Amino acid sequence: MKFELIKYTDLNRKYFEESLTWAQYYEPEDIDTLEELGFDRKVVSAELEKIGWSDEYWFAVPEDTKIGSFMFEHRKADFITKSGKHLSGYVVNSGHCVCIFGAEREWDININLLDLLEEEIGELKDDVGLAKSEELLPLEVRIPFKGVQFTFAESS
Repeated sequence: MKFELIKYTDLNRKYFEESLTWAQYYEPEDIDTLEELGFDRKVVSAELEKIGWSDEYWFAVPEDTKIGSFMFEHRKADFITKSGKHLSGYVVNSGHCVCIFGAEREWDININLLDLLEEEIGELKDDVGLAKSEELLPLEVRIPFKGVQFTFAESS
């Protein structure tokens, strides 16, 4: 796998088809982790130096990278609604936030800010193809990495 940096604002569903896991450079020890994963330390350092060690850039990591290897990670995920509708997107870090790919945009849902979702729920449902009467939450989450599964917003 080649070490390549993608600006965070450009990270979209296309990139999750290329790699299931994306991470952000956050601290100097991350270079050690990248080297352990098989990346050339000199290449990684040179690429990060080109962008001034900015945290606006993310990189793909091997799919079998242990969860929590980096401070900030996004892992491709599949979501299933209570009615059985399949949605795609990614999980942020350990699952406090999910991002669902809609037809028009990406929808971030933070477990700690569910009240903010109420303002946009109609638009979100329409964008992902859910009827107004269908419930979005809770979501069954399936992360391809080692078959990780959990329920997001179970008590919503």
